[in-house]
Amino acid sequence: MKGLSRVGRVIPPRPQLPILQNIHLKATKDGMEMIATNMETTITIWIGGKTQKEGEACVPARLLTEFISTLPQAAVTVSLDDGSLTVSCGTYKAIIPTAPVAEFPQTPVFVEKESTKTDKKLFVDAVSSVLFAAASDEGRPVLTGIKVKKDEEGIVLAATDGYRLSVRHVRTALALEEGVVIPARALLEVVKMCQEEKEDQELRVSNLDDKQVGFKIGESALFTRLLSGEYPAFERIIPKSFTTRTLVDKELLLHAAKSAAIFARDNANIIKLEFGKQKITVSANAPQTGENTIEVDAKIDGDGGEIAFNSRFLIEYLSNVTEEEVLFEMTGALNPGVFKSPKDEGQLHIIMPVRISG
Repeated sequence: MKGLSRVGRVIPPRPQLPILQNIHLKATKDGMEMIATNMETTITIWIGGKTQKEGEACVPARLLTEFISTLPQAAVTVSLDDGSLTVSCGTYKAIIPTAPVAEFPQTPVFVEKESTKTDKKLFVDAVSSVLFAAASDEGRPVLTGIKVKKDEEGIVLAATDGYRLSVRHVRTALALEEGVVIPARALLEVVKMCQEEKEDQELRVSNLDDKQVGFKIGESALFTRLLSGEYPAFERIIPKSFTTRTLVDKELLLHAAKSAAIFARDNANIIKLEFGKQKITVSANAPQTGENTIEVDAKIDGDGGEIAFNSRFLIEYLSNVTEEEVLFEMTGALNPGVFKSPKDEGQLHIIMPVRISG
């Protein structure tokens, strides 16, 4: 079940090719390899077992997974005969038709000696801090990925959907070409793999031929195609100065934003932040809903003023912050608002403001 559930996450609900609804099973010398793909991303996992005879088969993923989930906690025997897969466990038995193995896409090979290793926790923390800012719609496909580029101290991760930008500098080295864009969906699966492989603390990364990148941890591997296209020059929109700087408790600001968001639903999710007298006043109003205000204590330096954001963007950022406090910098109501970590200069998040009248 562990193997089936992991590779099954990559199987598309409505694949272009019928063969992609299948899981490719390979009985090898010391166990079984499971493979699934959606043509963009491929996941493989190896599980231990006793093999009497090596072989392979393509089996409907949903049917096999649902049947295995009903079995008792005991050993499962799998055998292939005349194009059908027999699965038995105790008194349970199923015979499942298979699909031609030759139709299943070829699986990339992870080459250990051409890979670099990085700390699992470091990678997961870095990717998680930018992942949510990537675009979810396919209007500009390159924005559905995360830009990975090298700098003097390691790598830089960046994600943007055109309305916000997350940047993270990490002191690590990865075997990647300069300036690649990796699909955010694939990196989310890598994060899940890392969290599930609790014993292994190192993640291996490898640049493959045919514009692909591979990730491996423990007995699991993921391969994904890189995105093509010109990624925005995000460095240009990062403000170099500010007129107001605020240090605020993350949880207090998050709760205030969630409260204001209730009243902002009928007004394009717009919430307003006013800075002054060592307090942030978070407010929202809509004619149909009413209005509310919340005051949050903060340390404010500079001119003060006000700025408006889409509440969803602010809530998603604050929900992904692991530290207790955040720094906020602004220069007027119409310039980007910049969020930083007081303890890590390598973290940066920008939200574009919303123009409001009155």
